[in-house]
Amino acid sequence: MTELEKFLQGKEFNWKPGLQRIKRAVSELSIEGKRSIIVAGTNGKGSTSSLISSILSEHGLKVGLFTSPHIKRINERFRINLKEVDSKELDRAFELTRRIIEKHKLTYFESCFLIALYLFRECDTCIFEVGMGGRLDATNAIKHDLAIITHIDYDHERFLGTTLEKIAEEKLSVAKGIPVVISKNKRKVIEIAKKFSKEIYSFGREFSAEKIAISLDGTDFTYEDRNSSLRLKTSLIGEHQAINASTAIFSSKLFIGNLEEKKISKALRIKLDGRFQILKRKPLIIVDVAHNVDAIRKLIKTLKELSLKVNIIYSGLKDKDVKKILELLHAYTSSVNRKLFVTQIEGERGLTVEEIMANSSPQKVFPIYNLNLSEIEEDTLITGSFYLLSQIQTPQGSSTPRP
Repeated sequence: MTELEKFLQGKEFNWKPGLQRIKRAVSELSIEGKRSIIVAGTNGKGSTSSLISSILSEHGLKVGLFTSPHIKRINERFRINLKEVDSKELDRAFELTRRIIEKHKLTYFESCFLIALYLFRECDTCIFEVGMGGRLDATNAIKHDLAIITHIDYDHERFLGTTLEKIAEEKLSVAKGIPVVISKNKRKVIEIAKKFSKEIYSFGREFSAEKIAISLDGTDFTYEDRNSSLRLKTSLIGEHQAINASTAIFSSKLFIGNLEEKKISKALRIKLDGRFQILKRKPLIIVDVAHNVDAIRKLIKTLKELSLKVNIIYSGLKDKDVKKILELLHAYTSSVNRKLFVTQIEGERGLTVEEIMANSSPQKVFPIYNLNLSEIEEDTLITGSFYLLSQIQTPQGSSTPRP
């Protein structure tokens, strides 16, 4: 465990709105601002951010990438050219920023963001994935050169609002006064974007992904914009990943100019934990971090397009629409004559088996109290949360809380 993780064990995990704390802390850091990209949205932020980082890195830039949450270890949040910052460097950055963190009483996420700024001080450019919302998120405490908005849907309604319009406004506020690239979204999202930016580029108008074909080896698609048409393949699986990849390509072109096809192709070969990740082939075991209704719908669509018939193991957090998610998952498992299991996530935010089962008819779900991958004998998908994946992919007791 790093010194940073030991320190953060006692930090505030709950989201605390407001940019005053982090802005004051950033002003004390005295680090020269770099060209940067901010990525907001409901789903697809992590994939899109990582794809952009890979594309820019392949084109010779030193790229700092800040994402959240992490699955295995906190180092995942801080990457330079997609390589995690090692623990010694992370601890050194923490010790050099600790005084500022303590002085301004920064939250877990704010502390990580401040440390990222220090770690990326020698990078050519930086990419920051928004934690929640956008308007009051710590990543919006500095000025960026380009905003990217991935797909927007319902999530975190308690903090962001109960209508799509309100959620979109919270997220689109990161585009205030700067160019914005908008991935595949409802038309109303584009209209709301006009409140914040005069330079708007959107999926389906300036760029698109066509002729999408998915397999267990990745996703083939044709990227198109006004100047190019490229047949490409990403290692990431799903129609939505072709859309994320196209968004990343167009954003990268907008940011640095012309791109080389060979370098784009190489950049799209990245692997990301928890994104329809195949852990085992026989039996087939897939893990995915889908954690809200929109992401679950995309996940089920991918399963159907691949003609997969799998059991599903689900667990989620208390702030999710568990009832609707269970309805969607059960509709799939019943249609392919498979079973839906539920398990629990450790920690205060996680739901117990009993709490999950209370959201569904008892005959529709089956409890698993101790999830053991070695005991799975049939094709299975495990989904519902980053937290669940952390539990099953790391030895018991080695993971740390994630806000």
